[in-house]
Amino acid sequence: MSDISVLSNQYEQLVATSDKVNNSVIAFKKKSLLDDAATKAKYPKLSISTEELATAKQILLLFLENIIKLIENDSLESDFIPAIILDDYKTRLSFKPYLKDDLKKLISELKQNQQVTEDDIEVLDSILSILDNERSILFRKLRTARG
Repeated sequence: MSDISVLSNQYEQLVATSDKVNNSVIAFKKKSLLDDAATKAKYPKLSISTEELATAKQILLLFLENIIKLIENDSLESDFIPAIILDDYKTRLSFKPYLKDDLKKLISELKQNQQVTEDDIEVLDSILSILDNERSILFRKLRTARG
């Protein structure tokens, strides 16, 4: 397979992961907003179904458990992160000293159907920021490989 094909496939995998995880985080942000009576009154059309939230929870749990596995086991493969950026992604995650503890806490809260807090959202946002940055880098590589 050519370099461009490999980059393209890896980029598509990263886009799919990024979109799924971003949408899951948005679902939990909506839920958090809907728990506030003032927000609910201000935006009466804002809603989230139980099914949407269950799907978001399932996706986040799988993703977060995979991230924990990457951090703890120094794994060389991931179900979510393309191989071409895996080392760089793990390096960027390692710059956050309390990330593993925060993720374990968040996973526990999700499994116990507890409320996702603002601190939890910040942790998710930081992971997504790294993921989105990797997506941009991979896109630039793909663009420059095409000429």
